[in-house]
Amino acid sequence: MKLRITFALFVIILNVVPCSLHAQTVFPGKQTIDKKEYLGLILSNAISEKYLSDYWESYISKFGKVKGKRGIYTIEKASIPPVSPNPIQLTSEVSSLKKQAQVFMALYVDGNYVANSSDQTYKAAESVLKDFSDYASKHEDVRVADEAFTTAEKSHQKLQSKMEDNTKEIERTEKKLNELRLEMEKGKVDSQNSILDLQNKQKALEAVKSKL
Repeated sequence: MKLRITFALFVIILNVVPCSLHAQTVFPGKQTIDKKEYLGLILSNAISEKYLSDYWESYISKFGKVKGKRGIYTIEKASIPPVSPNPIQLTSEVSSLKKQAQVFMALYVDGNYVANSSDQTYKAAESVLKDFSDYASKHEDVRVADEAFTTAEKSHQKLQSKMEDNTKEIERTEKKLNELRLEMEKGKVDSQNSILDLQNKQKALEAVKSKL
């Protein structure tokens, strides 16, 4: 229970102080998804593709109904007011290149893709990706901390189990030692009785021999 409380406090601290920095870069680019080329924005991030993909799907769900398949996530009519008051077709893919994960996001707004870095819509889309990067970083910090805590907890439980086993072994050994001590005491008494019996039988033998 104490360990769980400690971890909960650690998570609270993560939300109060700035989370650890994860490398990030946002730049315009294009990508082929399902044999179709899209123009959009790319977020480069140091978080593992596996977890970044989960964070991305969770993050964009606030914009609308997400359809996801093999790292590709789409929203037919996304609502992203900072970019446009009109419905937006969002097409995205989370992938990795040379061990660097990235999120590609294409936004189709009013008949055009957001791709020109000088446009206001681009800056708004860029802010979406940067906000997601902060969101992902916080979730990744919690995941890593939880993983470290779980490992430490398992190690502690293993140590506790070993200590309990050793305690039981000591108790069994002490019980055995007590039994051996009792046997030793009994053996001493039996030995003394045996000596007396041996002496008596020796005297009887000598008495019989003296009559020859």
